[in-house]
Amino acid sequence: MAHQAMHAGDHLHALDCIDRALSTDPHFAGAWHEKGNCLDELGRYADALACYDEALKLDPYDAESWYNKGLVLRRIGRESEAYACINHGIDLALGR
Repeated sequence: MAHQAMHAGDHLHALDCIDRALSTDPHFAGAWHEKGNCLDELGRYADALACYDEALKLDPYDAESWYNKGLVLRRIGRESEAYACINHGIDLALGR
């Protein structure tokens, strides 16, 4: 349901769905990742970074979370950190 809401552009409804999922299973890395995506879309960059950090704490090999974290860091002007995260995500995706 959260995916449908996100694709429809209803990020607040998606956040509500994701928060309900996380209340059931706070160790669901994918939900933290999706919450980060929603918050990024809403311009809540600090909150998005916190969600990506939580996702990466639970699954440090999630290439997409590393990549998306880098994109958010780039948006807020933290270029060197951004490129390190983006490159790490690419390396993981390529199996390096």
